[in-house]
Amino acid sequence: MLADVRRSRNVGEERESRDDGGTGGGDLTVADRPAALRRGSGPSPSSPSSRLVTGLLSQQALHVDEVVRARGMGLLLGTLALVAAISFPLVGGVPWLRWAAVGAGLMLAAVSFGLWWRARPGARYRVWFRVFLAVSVLASGVIEYYIGVFSSAPIAVTLGISFFGTGADRRVAVAGCVAASLIYSSTALLVGVGVLPDLGLIRGPDSPLVVGFAVFMVPIVFFGTLRQALLSRRTALAAMAQVETAVREVQARDAQLAEANQDLEKALEVGAGKIGRHSGRRAGEWVLGPLIGRGAMGEVYAALHTNGHTTAAVKTLAATDDPVQLARFRREAEITSKLRAPGLVSVFEVGDLDGAGPYIVMELLAGHDLAWHLRKLQRLALTDAIALCEQIGAGLRDAHAAGIVHRDIKPQNLFLHEPPGGGPASWKILDFGVSKLRGGQGTLTQNLVVGTPGYMAPEQARGKMADERSDLFSFGAVIYRALTGQPPFRGTDTPQILFDVVYRGPRRPTDLAGELPPDLDLVLAIALAKRPDARFASAGELVDAVRAAATSTLSRDLRAAGEILLLELPWGGRVKK
Repeated sequence: MLADVRRSRNVGEERESRDDGGTGGGDLTVADRPAALRRGSGPSPSSPSSRLVTGLLSQQALHVDEVVRARGMGLLLGTLALVAAISFPLVGGVPWLRWAAVGAGLMLAAVSFGLWWRARPGARYRVWFRVFLAVSVLASGVIEYYIGVFSSAPIAVTLGISFFGTGADRRVAVAGCVAASLIYSSTALLVGVGVLPDLGLIRGPDSPLVVGFAVFMVPIVFFGTLRQALLSRRTALAAMAQVETAVREVQARDAQLAEANQDLEKALEVGAGKIGRHSGRRAGEWVLGPLIGRGAMGEVYAALHTNGHTTAAVKTLAATDDPVQLARFRREAEITSKLRAPGLVSVFEVGDLDGAGPYIVMELLAGHDLAWHLRKLQRLALTDAIALCEQIGAGLRDAHAAGIVHRDIKPQNLFLHEPPGGGPASWKILDFGVSKLRGGQGTLTQNLVVGTPGYMAPEQARGKMADERSDLFSFGAVIYRALTGQPPFRGTDTPQILFDVVYRGPRRPTDLAGELPPDLDLVLAIALAKRPDARFASAGELVDAVRAAATSTLSRDLRAAGEILLLELPWGGRVKK
């Protein structure tokens, strides 16, 4: 995965140093909430920090707005400066000052037209923009002195201050306002006390009151204009952040509704707590009780050992006359019976129900799956997501070490077991019904799409062979869903979802949950890489990377790997054929 990374490890720094242009379910009460989980939280739309949390689309919109304003300002100021420079020789005044004003006007016109020409979306014009600011400040000082320090000429400066103040580069705007204020105040003061002669076309009255008023009031107007401009931009950012928060909330609700609709048929068929067709039968030393749940392949019953106090869950096959389903169930029994690990459901026994089909006796879990928790909480807090990652990662590590590829990692197959006795909650992987043994022939699903569309790896969506890295892709998709509140790939139908899995990148995670550490973007970019060889090599690698990203200690190699993948396929982009 990290091949050639060291050769390109500074990609992130190089991108940062480039001149990028521009200036710069129902309600859940506390009592209902599982003790092991907390709702993912971020800045509220009204909080100060939320005003700065705008996504990529908002930033692009602000940049385009700035480009349009820069072009308009350049054209307007360039035209005014050119007309003024042509007009100054006709209106008289002290010759040397007149020609200095003409030169200042021509220089300002040239730089303004240059800004108009250079300012385009995606173009690099930041240096030009700052030159434009410096020339504007200096030229305004000369022209103010020529027209008259105590004339209405300084009013034009407020136009520039307002323009710069609504831009992205706040420091440049403040510096320009300070410089313009100092130039005007010092000039007005020196003229007022007689150190400089008043050579302007429009000369002020010889009154200390007028001088004092100009020296202090004009800068106050300048800074008042700057403050209003900065406030205008801040208000726009806050409004956009609120809109984006609302949009993310709607999108998350839509995504959750789509997931709920996909599970609706299954939910309607569950029949938990009812008497099933096998209730009362014996499976070895276990007596089957009421149904726990029902799925496409079979039914799960609560069971009690003949010793009278040990409980378990017994999974039976529904369609015993279907040879493919029967073979798949027997393979699941074979695979799960080999697994003994904390992150996996323990299997106690496998056998046959007296001609009624095979059964699997497994650990009886108390709690709910991740899909249930996400419907209630929308998304997990970062610390809870890390705990999920560590425990499920350990389960995958043990399954892979046993040569087993799960092939259907999704929220419905990850279960938070909360022991009735009050022991520590733990995450476990369920349902190895479509799993395969490493090196197995896979004839039961050959040339078929195996898995759940929104969480399967691209190679699975193409009907190709899946391996451990396919599970890691699915696990990355689950982590994405748990952290952002939305699945990475969603659509109106299965073909659209599969197309997106193969050809499109999901939205940037931090655009959906702005409080997430930026390094998680890079880790999820690696986990969700379209090519298996670009992903993490093991569940341990993925877990370590998530943990490091959460504490902003991700290695430079992994940062570079994520940056390279995002250069190939940006968030929200499409694979180039």
